[in-house]
Amino acid sequence: MSRWTDQMYDHKLDPVAGPPPQHRLEYVAPIAEGQEYTRGSVVSANNDGALVKGCPAGTSGNRPMPMFAIQGSKDLDTYSDQYNFGAGMNLGSAFPATGGYEIATTEYVKTDANGDAVVYNVNDLLTADADGKLVKAGADAYGALKPICGVVSIATNSTARENAIGKRTFSNYGKPLLTFWTIFLPCASA
Repeated sequence: MSRWTDQMYDHKLDPVAGPPPQHRLEYVAPIAEGQEYTRGSVVSANNDGALVKGCPAGTSGNRPMPMFAIQGSKDLDTYSDQYNFGAGMNLGSAFPATGGYEIATTEYVKTDANGDAVVYNVNDLLTADADGKLVKAGADAYGALKPICGVVSIATNSTARENAIGKRTFSNYGKPLLTFWTIFLPCASA
C-alpha cells in the first residue's frame, strides 16, 4: 500500500459549524481490508462495523449510516505498520450524517458526463456515488435508491471562487469546496 500520493490539503473535510471537538459525535473503527478512500469521502460501516468507501442502500431493516471520513485510509494517523507508530492499527474515524454539522469538503462530483461544471444550489439534496464522492440526489431524491446524506448550504460550482452572495467556495489552497449540512434520510427501497 503506497502512501502520500498527494498533499494533505488536496482532500479536505472541515467542520464549519457544529459541536466543539470535545463534544462532537464521531465513529471510530478499523478500516475494512482493501478499502481506500480520501479524507472527506462518504464512508459507512459494513456488517462487521469496519469502515468502507461509499454508502450502499442496504436491505429492509438494515440501512447503513452515511458518514464523512475525518482521515483518508492512507493518512499517517490511520495507517501504521510495525516500523511506524503502532503495529497494524489501521483505525479510521468519521462524522455520522446525523451529527448536526455544517461541513466543507473537496470530495464531491465537480463535472457532469459532458465535462461541464455541476452547479450546486442551496437546499440541493446530496447522496454519494460508488467512489464516496457527494453528488446531487436529483429530482427523484425522495424515492432514491441511495440514502440522502446532506443538504447544500452554500451555493457553488467548481469554477467560481465565491458564490453570488460572496461566500467563499474554495479552500486557502485553491481547491473547490462543497459546503453542506449533514442529514440522514434512508432510501425508500433497496
